Amino acid sequence: MAAPDDGAFRILVINPNTSIHMTEALKPILERLNYADVRFKYFTAPNETLTINGRNGRLCEPIASINSGEDSAKSALNCTSVLELVPQYDAFLVACYSCHPLVGMLRQQIRNTDQTTPRKKYVTGIFEASVTASLSLISAFDFASPGALKKKQVEETFGIITTGSAWKDELTRGVTEMLVGQGSSPRFAGVETTGLTAVELHTTAWEEVKQRIIEATQRLLRNAPSPVGAICLGCAGMAGMEEAIREGCVQAYGEEGHRVRIVDGVVAGAGNLVASCKAAF
Repeated sequence: MAAPDDGAFRILVINPNTSIHMTEALKPILERLNYADVRFKYFTAPNETLTINGRNGRLCEPIASINSGEDSAKSALNCTSVLELVPQYDAFLVACYSCHPLVGMLRQQIRNTDQTTPRKKYVTGIFEASVTASLSLISAFDFASPGALKKKQVEETFGIITTGSAWKDELTRGVTEMLVGQGSSPRFAGVETTGLTAVELHTTAWEEVKQRIIEATQRLLRNAPSPVGAICLGCAGMAGMEEAIREGCVQAYGEEGHRVRIVDGVVAGAGNLVASCKAAF
C-alpha cells in the first residue's frame, strides 16, 4: 500500500491479545493526541488457532488476556501475520506492557524490507517507550556541591505499577536488561503490582481497583532507595487510572506527590514513533 496522498504518516497499533474491547479502548487515547499528520490504524490478534510454518507445525492458541511473560511470547507467535503488513506502514506500536518479542520480530522484518524509499520505518513497544520516556523525565546532571566544578546525576528514580504478581520479576528483568544488562540500575525504583489481571481491572468494582493501585503506589514510593520522579502505567488496560496513582503519590509524599510524572506507555510510544517519523532518525 502506498503512502497516503496527504503525506500523513501511517502507524499501526498492535494489540497482541484477542480482546477487541482492549483495542477499542486504545483509540480515544491516541485520538486525544490530535496529530493532524498521523493516521493510526489498529490490529487485533486473530482469535483462532494458527499453525506456524517453520516451527515444526507448532499450533499457537489465541491469547485473550496476556497475564505472564510466557503469554507474551505465545501472543507474539499468534501475531506473525502482522509481519506481512510492514510495507504498508511507517511505524508500529506493540501495545502490550511486557518484554514483547513482536517488537524484535518487526524490527528484523523492517531490516529485511527494502529501505530505499525516502521514508524509514520504526517500531517500539509501550514497555520500551515508557522506560525511555521516564528516563528523559528524571535524568539530569547538577553540580555535586555549591561552588564546585564537579558534576553528578540527580538522584530521582522511576518505577512501574502493574497488574498481577507474575509481572514483577518479568518487568524487573526487562528494565535491567535494557539499562545495564545485569545487576541493578540506581535509576530504577522497582515494580509493584495490584494483584489483578488486565481483565480484572475492568471487571472488579472501581473502588477496590482504585485502592489496590493506591496501595501499590505507596509501596513503590516508600520502598524506593531515592525519590521517585516518574511512574509507568504497567498495563495498556490501566489507561485512565492515573488519578489512583496520583492519589497514592500524594498519600506517600504529601504535596510533593503532585510533582511525580505519570507515564502512559501508549502515549509515550506514539510520541516516540511520531518524533522518529518526522525527524527521519
